[in-house]
Amino acid sequence: MRPLKRKRRHSLSGKLLLLFIIMAVIFVMSVGSGIRHAFQEHFKDNIRPHINQYLEYVQADIGTPPDRDRAQALADRLNIEIQILDRNAGWSSSGHKADLEKLEIKGKFSADDKDFFHVEDDNRHYLMSRDGDTTLLFNAPNIRDQRRGFKAWIPLLILLSILLVLYHATLRLFAPLDSIQEGVRKFGDGDMAHRINIKRKDELGELAGSFNTMAEDIQQMLDAKRQLLLAISHELRSPLTRTRIAAEMLDDKERKAELIQDIHEMESLLEELMETERLSSRHTKLNKAHHDVISLASDVISTYFHDEGITTDFPSSPLILDVDAARIKLMLKNLLENGVRHTPDNAPPPELHLCLEEHKVLITVIDHGVGVEAHHLPYLTEPFYRVDPSRQRETGGYGLGLYLCRMIGEAHGGKLVIESTPGKGTTVLVELPVPS
Repeated sequence: MRPLKRKRRHSLSGKLLLLFIIMAVIFVMSVGSGIRHAFQEHFKDNIRPHINQYLEYVQADIGTPPDRDRAQALADRLNIEIQILDRNAGWSSSGHKADLEKLEIKGKFSADDKDFFHVEDDNRHYLMSRDGDTTLLFNAPNIRDQRRGFKAWIPLLILLSILLVLYHATLRLFAPLDSIQEGVRKFGDGDMAHRINIKRKDELGELAGSFNTMAEDIQQMLDAKRQLLLAISHELRSPLTRTRIAAEMLDDKERKAELIQDIHEMESLLEELMETERLSSRHTKLNKAHHDVISLASDVISTYFHDEGITTDFPSSPLILDVDAARIKLMLKNLLENGVRHTPDNAPPPELHLCLEEHKVLITVIDHGVGVEAHHLPYLTEPFYRVDPSRQRETGGYGLGLYLCRMIGEAHGGKLVIESTPGKGTTVLVELPVPS
């Protein structure tokens, strides 16, 4: 919820919409205030005198003392409100009776030796005159009287409608930003084949096009690098084979063993390089078939680690998965080699556990070595990363083993997780999904 709120708070479209609202409110208040002031001045200078004169004629027509029947007839015919307040019960043509004690005098003028007052009662404006004990109130129309009721809400409804249209227009205008952000995220996560599909000719469309061009260039450079690396690795195999044959003919057994071990390490490095580049390619093809992971693990241990005393914990029933057997065996071999390499002579041998849990096969390799500091863990599966930067033979290979294991796991739709405690050892967990 917090990331969503933070995203909304920093949203560009949200900021623009807020700016529209503020500007609309300022505009409406400014224009409305100006129009109201101009109308009030126009009403005061030009219209009110005519209304006053008009109501004087109405008062004269009512007579003295006021004739209520005549007043009612005039009120109905002229569509005005007349009130007669005297010692008797007050009378009003509209049924609304003003309270004399609450009347607020807003102005005064004289005509024909008579005093007239502009008064206000409950937002109603009247022209008031007195004749002895009788008070006459005539409705003095004002623009504020006409703005009551539903009509008062019309400007606000229009403003809200305009803001609603602006809101949807703003969202539509900046909608490509979400696609661009998603494209950048996927590209940053390693999905080099992702492209942004935006058919716009404005600046955002140009930005999306530039991103796609950049992604295409990077993809072509990576493909060219992989092809070059694969070609070089393949070409190096022939001279290495000839070198190994020549080394086998040496009489010095100690020197011959060292040379053969060096050649073996170079061959392993080339094989790992070629395999990682194949798995990184967009055209990666796995030779999948149904295999028993327990049988694959047993073959790896019997072939490469029969003298290492690997501790195993396998379930009694087969674990059948649709996998590339050669690559799974390569992953197991690298994980166990890593465990054997980092296990001291006086420590228990590495452990290999296989189990089925919630539609996943879990492959766990545990060593009881010195462990790894926490700040190294996020980088252990990166290519050529080594905890020991000196890259001595005794402390590890070239930093491709765990990276290759991660690539094999991900190529099968799984993942690799490493946990380690300094002084106690390291646990590598590979999760492989079971097909439904």
